[in-house]
Amino acid sequence: MTTILVTTDGSDLGQQALAHAHNLAQALGARLTALTVHPDPAPLVGEFAYVPAPTPEEDRAAEEELRAGVERQLPGGSLRVERAAGRTIPRVILDVAAQEQASMIVMSTHGRSGLGRALLGSVAEAVAHHSPVPVLLIRAGQVPTTWTR
Repeated sequence: MTTILVTTDGSDLGQQALAHAHNLAQALGARLTALTVHPDPAPLVGEFAYVPAPTPEEDRAAEEELRAGVERQLPGGSLRVERAAGRTIPRVILDVAAQEQASMIVMSTHGRSGLGRALLGSVAEAVAHHSPVPVLLIRAGQVPTTWTR
């Protein structure tokens, strides 16, 4: 195994996958690349609210904060930031995995089922279903394993 791709959206749940991936990469001597995907901007418009898309300055500030967090959690790892550019988030993850020649993808999952998954979809499920490489899914609260060589 040469490269592990780990995804994060910057949320607490998204960050949990980093520790798992870091431990696994160390045990396997693999290169570790973290990926965050920015969805295409779409302002939320409803009957009672309008939430504008983030400004470029807000995007940069959020990216810098995420980069600092990843650097703290993944010494020696790198962060790749991708824009969706009309693609779905699962498609972006799979495209980057192919470009990075990842041997494995590590990502967290909300573990939704039933109506929640039907309404919101599951990025993790889509990636796991279509990935040509193994996908390690991390559930909320799962304690990172200490792997040995």
